[in-house]
Amino acid sequence: MLPKWLLLLFLISSSYAADKPNILFCITDDQSWIHTSFAGDPVVKTPGFDRVAKDGIYFENSFTNCPSCAPSRASVLTGQKFWRLEEGGVLFGRLKKKFPIITNLLADAGYEVAATGKGYQPSMQIFENTWNNIFYKNVAVRKKIHESVTPIDYTASFQKFLDNKSSDKPFFFWYGAREPHRPYKYGIGKENGIDPSKVVVPPFLPDSEEVRNDIADYLFEIQWQDAHLERMLKILEKRGELSNTLVVVTSDNGMPFPRAKATAYNYGVHMPLAIMYGDKIKGNRRVSDFVNHEDFAPTFLELAGLRVPNDMTGKSLVNILKSDKSGRIEANRNYTVSGLERHTWCRPGGATYPRRVIHTDDFVYIRNYNPERFPNGNPDFESSHFGGYGEYGTGATKEYMLKHKDNPQVKEAFMLSFAKLPAEELYRIKKDPHQLHNLAGNSEYKVVMEELKAKLHKEMKDSGDPRANGESPWDDYPFYRADYVKGKYLEEYKEALKKNPKKKKRK
Repeated sequence: MLPKWLLLLFLISSSYAADKPNILFCITDDQSWIHTSFAGDPVVKTPGFDRVAKDGIYFENSFTNCPSCAPSRASVLTGQKFWRLEEGGVLFGRLKKKFPIITNLLADAGYEVAATGKGYQPSMQIFENTWNNIFYKNVAVRKKIHESVTPIDYTASFQKFLDNKSSDKPFFFWYGAREPHRPYKYGIGKENGIDPSKVVVPPFLPDSEEVRNDIADYLFEIQWQDAHLERMLKILEKRGELSNTLVVVTSDNGMPFPRAKATAYNYGVHMPLAIMYGDKIKGNRRVSDFVNHEDFAPTFLELAGLRVPNDMTGKSLVNILKSDKSGRIEANRNYTVSGLERHTWCRPGGATYPRRVIHTDDFVYIRNYNPERFPNGNPDFESSHFGGYGEYGTGATKEYMLKHKDNPQVKEAFMLSFAKLPAEELYRIKKDPHQLHNLAGNSEYKVVMEELKAKLHKEMKDSGDPRANGESPWDDYPFYRADYVKGKYLEEYKEALKKNPKKKKRK
């Protein structure tokens, strides 16, 4: 028989764990909102995402705070807008310890915190926040299953974590799929049953065999990571833990194609989002409230019964989760803001391409602060990510567009993605969902544009965006990538390596 004090401790710890939900946070790498079968894509099959959306809530207006991997993930971790995070607001930056992060706050409250796959990356974490003080446990069961995808078996990693975690603690598990990030094996989609002739080519891309195959390859990788999600749900169900687990499924930024990832357009910032929580929230609902990645952290804290730090700019989604309604739940969630500074090093001196954007039900307003620069990087600059026009990266679609840019059937799409842009853009999103027709110079929409411009500026000002005061600290933030570390940052980088002898330079 257990001593009374031990029995009491066991009862307290069991009650403590039962009152706090487990959290399974699933974030894919480079997936636009439209590319799930639940959202209506006719080719891709995503039964894992679809189950979460059907048994829980599907969010029609979910947006990343920044359409770039690391700053997007930094916003998730901190519950703050990326422009408040200093070097954490750029790719290959660093997230300083002075910014409270959700994983530390949950760990301090008794959660067992772990992750598999891609965490807060790409960044130079050796300076301050490292994997071990962000996620505590890196669970990576490696098994080369397929030549086109990561060697990490996400499902086995999750199973290993569950088998070894403390039974009396709630958990926070970050499933960071590396898919559908490039590179792709050309033709892998077709090889696995995805018919390129049936994929939907958005009108801002040229319709060619190369582009169709590229999209099919992208969709294959979405299906790959979703299959792991589906298996994770079944594991939780078998263990009897699904009913007390908050499951959140989203992505960090949009598809890795021109005029999508690292842009302010919908295919770059509009994210898939579905949330389920057993029978604790009413399922089969579609919600139109505008939500943002900065809203996840305060949501997790509130559900865990913890105080939300004053620094967090995100707003908890708990009221929406607890509601039994569909449509617009909170009237003031009728817009959201996002932005971007520097994604890759693709202009002389690492110059940024600063953008801010506000989305409403009817309009999208974009402010481009340096329209004299090329939005996708200089055409003749050898960037950190594969040659000229390097903000976007590389891939079959980009290469096809560059090769055929003078072809009349490609030229318009090429100009949309690679040519310089005006200082302001305005789109009527319901009539122009692909944002092809800029209304900024149309006098009919002058009043609307000025209202959106004022609302965006107020949001920036109130949240401490340096751009609101004409400042640009991002110009001075280093690009911490080993082969691009130069000048005054080189010595700092070397000193950091000395303090972390097991770390090696990134190749």
